[in-house]
Amino acid sequence: MLEISWGGENPLTLDTGETRRFLEDGDTLTLTGAAQGNGNRIGFGECKGRILPAPEFNP
Repeated sequence: MLEISWGGENPLTLDTGETRRFLEDGDTLTLTGAAQGNGNRIGFGECKGRILPAPEFNP
């Protein structure tokens, strides 16, 4: 999201019509990947996580 929004300078419009510059608490992020070469393709599966709020800091 940081790269696609150019560091928050260009907001991204989501499928819901909402615009965002950064990920927010509660967002779910899913990463997938694959490599292809010599007629073969292998997938690396899916990695999914949810953005949680940072804990409060009490020095």
